[in-house]
Amino acid sequence: MQPLQVLSLILDDTYNPASKSGTYSLKHNLQGNNLVLNFMTVVHFAAERSLQPQVDTAKDHARQLIKDKLDRLKKDYKERTGEALKCTDLGEQDDIELIQSTSNSPRKVAYYRLSQSLTLDV
Repeated sequence: MQPLQVLSLILDDTYNPASKSGTYSLKHNLQGNNLVLNFMTVVHFAAERSLQPQVDTAKDHARQLIKDKLDRLKKDYKERTGEALKCTDLGEQDDIELIQSTSNSPRKVAYYRLSQSLTLDV
């Protein structure tokens, strides 16, 4: 259990969130040695054509944040335990959830979410 406690302490960012402005979030879920990193942001669009470039940008941003978080996690784990942390990528999933849309307004609001699943070899 000690390695998982160290991981939990390193991942805890309650007082240092990924976005100070609140425009996006990067949360984690650690269950045993399975880690899921969840990215979420809000996108605004008027037509299908304007949605896809925003989704691509949000996906790139999410992947970069997740990569940085994992690099920092591996570095901090190595400093605290002296052992290397190995991760097995289980894949990613993304989705869009429409949260506001009216027939009178051309502007639509949606959540974009991306989840990255990993198995930690500790």
